[in-house]
Amino acid sequence: MSRLRTLWQEAYPLLGMLGLATAAVLVVSARHGPWEAGVLLFLAWSWAASYLRRQHQRQTFLRESVVQLQETVDRWASGDLEARVYLDQEDPLDPLAHGMNRVAEVLKERTEDLREDKKRLETILSSMANGIIIFSHGLTISLINQAAVNLFGIEEPEPVGRHLLEVIRDVAIEDALLRVTRDAQTVTLDWSPAEDESRVVECTIAPLYEPVGGLGAVLVGRDVSAERQVNRLRQDFVANVSHELQTPLTVIKGFTETLLEDSPDPARARHFLTLINEEANRMSRLVDDLLALSRLEHHSLPATMEAVALPILLDGILAKLDPRAKNQGLTLINAVPRHLPLVSGDPDLLSEVFINLVTNAIQYTPQGGTITVSALVDPARHLVGVSVEDTGIGIPQAEIPRIFERFYRVDRARSRASGGTGLGLAIVKHIIELHHGHIQVRSTVGRGTEFLVFLPEYVGKGDETPGKEAEQVSPRGGAT
Repeated sequence: MSRLRTLWQEAYPLLGMLGLATAAVLVVSARHGPWEAGVLLFLAWSWAASYLRRQHQRQTFLRESVVQLQETVDRWASGDLEARVYLDQEDPLDPLAHGMNRVAEVLKERTEDLREDKKRLETILSSMANGIIIFSHGLTISLINQAAVNLFGIEEPEPVGRHLLEVIRDVAIEDALLRVTRDAQTVTLDWSPAEDESRVVECTIAPLYEPVGGLGAVLVGRDVSAERQVNRLRQDFVANVSHELQTPLTVIKGFTETLLEDSPDPARARHFLTLINEEANRMSRLVDDLLALSRLEHHSLPATMEAVALPILLDGILAKLDPRAKNQGLTLINAVPRHLPLVSGDPDLLSEVFINLVTNAIQYTPQGGTITVSALVDPARHLVGVSVEDTGIGIPQAEIPRIFERFYRVDRARSRASGGTGLGLAIVKHIIELHHGHIQVRSTVGRGTEFLVFLPEYVGKGDETPGKEAEQVSPRGGAT
């Protein structure tokens, strides 16, 4: 019906003009008078002129409306979805304008939803510890988070839009990505930078279906360096414990079988029993150290923090170890100042720290060497440092980071010969950490080693400034 109405509105002026022209012809042909015919012809031509003028105005109006529509569409294409089309209600394109405005509203809502989704996605990706890289077809990076930039050491300021090899430059990852995009299967591999093979990134690459262009891929990278190191340490620990227990057990088993099978003379039997007792004691020390280390790691070892006078504590330790040093032809020097600030700690645990350090110095210093125990104060950080320095064999620089590992020995033969368990420095480190202190190591092969232990000064109740002198309080216990 609306179409018929539109056709009638368009045909009505033309029909009127034809009707008047026909009437004029009839009047002339009927000879009722030329004047009436002229009037009718004038009306007919006026009607025709009016009709043509309206048609011209309508065409002009339509052209202006079309231009407005085109400008609005161009603004939408440039991202301005706030633009709207406003036409006169009589304009035949007004319904189209209303429809376009509704489309713009929907597009605006959808675009805002997409922006919110993008913001949420970016927030999630930026907060993830794992690295995420999305590759489009052709191995071009289309999305990457900061964790991935850090994991792979990417230096490109704008990695998005670049090819994989421009950013990571690793053929193994490229081969894995090609397999994923070709076979649509998930691939897992380990990646390490050429300059630091101890750092391991586990990469899981899965296919990503794209609407156009074939298969892409998503790479998830996870730093597993610490996990691999823990696994290695666990394996080493099991192997070391087995080895450390195997040696005394073999000795005990061998001598026990000899005593059971033979009937040695009393002197020989006593010698065998002495060796069995020594190996049993060695096993006992190993088990005790393992238990102590386990309790330190789990913070279950009882510790009573109190004011400790380091000069008095070290005097007792060095007096006990001086005979052993002299028996090995060494000079043990006590250079600890008499006036030092008190430190906060457990005297028994601190005694174990310094007994271990001085014993190690005696063990690894050749005859004629010197071991010096001294102290210093760091007033800026309220720390007291104790130095144990020897003129021994020294430690290679490459091995210094590992000397606090369990069962790690610089000289295995010398350590075992002295009856050491290989756990002393690991225990030392955990005790110092329990006291909120830290330890430093300086060493030169063939010239000696220095261990420097820093402990926090004691702050009593109500004291605002730490650091009473050492003679005011004495420790409660000795060495264990």
